[in-house]
Amino acid sequence: MVGATCVSVGSSNLVDPTSSVRIIGEIENFMKKHNIDDVNSIINSVQMN
Repeated sequence: MVGATCVSVGSSNLVDPTSSVRIIGEIENFMKKHNIDDVNSIINSVQMN
């Protein structure tokens, strides 16, 4: 699920200097909504059939 790298998040700061803070908040909200305690549990978790 989580797949953005530091490079892509860092690059987004060139367009919107507040994007890192926003992305962190969005990940936290997603995790709360889906009862996820550890971000590591969703890294590379997307499965394509």
